[in-house]
Amino acid sequence: MKNKQNFINKLSDFLFYYSYLGNKIFASLGLSFFVGLLDGLGLAMFIPLLQLVDGGDMYDAKSGSAGNMDFFIKGLDSIGLSLNLITVLFLILLFFSLKGFFRFFQSYYNVVLTTTFVKKIRTEAVDSISNLKYGHFIRMDSGKIQNSISGEIDRVKISYTNYSSAIQAFMSVMVYISLAFLTNPQFAILVAIGGALSNFLYTSLYKKTKKTSKEITSVNHIFYGLMLEQVHNFKYLRATGQITVYGQKLKKTIIDIAAGFRKMGFYNSLLISTKEPLSISVVVIVIIIQTYYFSTELGPIILSLLFFYRSLNQVIVFQNYWNDFLNYSGSLSSYKDFICELKANELNYSDGLKVNIIETITLKDVEFSYDNKLFLQNINIEIKRNMTVAFVGSSGSGKTTLSNIITGLLPIGKGELLINGNNLNISNIQQYQTRIGYITQEPVIFNDTLFNNITFWAEKTPDNLARFKESLRKASLLEYFEKLEQGENTPLGNNGVLISGGQKQRIAIARELYKNIDLLVLDEATSALDSSTEKEIQEYFEELKGRFTFIIIAHRLSTIKHADVIYLLKDGKIEAEGDFYSLQKKSTEFRKMVLLQDFGSLQKEKHL
Repeated sequence: MKNKQNFINKLSDFLFYYSYLGNKIFASLGLSFFVGLLDGLGLAMFIPLLQLVDGGDMYDAKSGSAGNMDFFIKGLDSIGLSLNLITVLFLILLFFSLKGFFRFFQSYYNVVLTTTFVKKIRTEAVDSISNLKYGHFIRMDSGKIQNSISGEIDRVKISYTNYSSAIQAFMSVMVYISLAFLTNPQFAILVAIGGALSNFLYTSLYKKTKKTSKEITSVNHIFYGLMLEQVHNFKYLRATGQITVYGQKLKKTIIDIAAGFRKMGFYNSLLISTKEPLSISVVVIVIIIQTYYFSTELGPIILSLLFFYRSLNQVIVFQNYWNDFLNYSGSLSSYKDFICELKANELNYSDGLKVNIIETITLKDVEFSYDNKLFLQNINIEIKRNMTVAFVGSSGSGKTTLSNIITGLLPIGKGELLINGNNLNISNIQQYQTRIGYITQEPVIFNDTLFNNITFWAEKTPDNLARFKESLRKASLLEYFEKLEQGENTPLGNNGVLISGGQKQRIAIARELYKNIDLLVLDEATSALDSSTEKEIQEYFEELKGRFTFIIIAHRLSTIKHADVIYLLKDGKIEAEGDFYSLQKKSTEFRKMVLLQDFGSLQKEKHL
């Protein structure tokens, strides 16, 4: 049963590579076959060469010195090639030159296949992440994602290189063994039996190597996750003095990884150091048996030995590459599981009815559950073009979940989400989402230039530069831009470390304005800013009112006092709705929220 499972696993690895490269793999094996065959034919010519060196002008094709390989030499004789010294030397040169020719194409073709394979798996990983359902994405381990699409892909590339080299070496072994069988079947069978028995001794080491490789991959996932968290939370860890404690946790993981590599290195060293002596021992024993017990002529044994010596080299090459492949088999297995998980949770975002503009967004009796827990229920909302809608409520009331549903990130469990009267499930979600702008309290700033951050790496055409500057003007960034020495090429640093919080928000706004959006979602967009900057940004948003559809999620009620409709959420339900002033009359809870922030009552009296 275990042997059957091992065979299935090996076949699974081959099918994985084949799914990316197709029949190109067989073309590579074909080149390996011709390299081995031409090498074998060149070696076969050494038998007549040795006879000619001992004396004589012509090789006797009927002498049987080459064993069963004499059929090849007789074939040359039958087509009129007189096997004198010059002819034999010329044929040796010809066969080995052709071998070099095929070896070049084999080597370069391997490079082509490797680069093709890596390009395809990286493209697949990018596409699979892009098409991943958001609901599944938030459940995944960020360390595993980071490790899989960076380090693991490099290790999968190495696994392919070793696997393909091992298979090609195996093909060469088969060619040499076949030639050895043709030359002296008895000798070949004995060596093959000895080789199989010696290889059996390594089975346990192979299993231990593969198991250790998987353990290293698992610890690597943990390490990458911890590193990401250290970088993300560096300010807190440094400011509180906890970075040393966290560093110890990282170091323990590093020690575990190092121990795994040392264990694997021990197994590799044991394999490398014992393979050749053991193989030579098998050959020596077989030669003794052949000469002393079967009285076999030395000529066929020598030729067969030449083939087996080549085969022995290729066996060692095969075993080395195969063991190196096993070292990375844990990464291969992990990546296969990772990509299968992504594909099982993909969504076709680019299919369905076109959404060229967002006129209306309607939610009818919407419910949303996560892990069997009900987060939203009986949600009925209609948002018309250029309305300003706000969601308020205590933490956990469902505000952000509701905005995630409206933006197409989370699928609803029950009810309908209609875009322009059409169900989002049958609409082109990608087109719909390109009409949406999204700004949070921590704006997304890429480690790139100002131009690329706003235009999303658009070409610097005159039209795009004009749109870029117009976006800066609308976001009140033009004055800031004109003072920059590097202009649009100014780097913003990792996560915008080189600019202020207010500038980050304005850049995020400029990016959304550059996109030509219909809906702008503000999720606590100003809560992380100081009062002065918040006031400036808020005033700018109010200037945009009526030009875009706004969805605002806020705890600071001053940011939503001009909203057309405010929805008060509690325990996943809409508790009440209305404008800023009418909602105070309808909802005691909302009125308390306003009074606690000490600005609403005065505004209400003034309004009345």
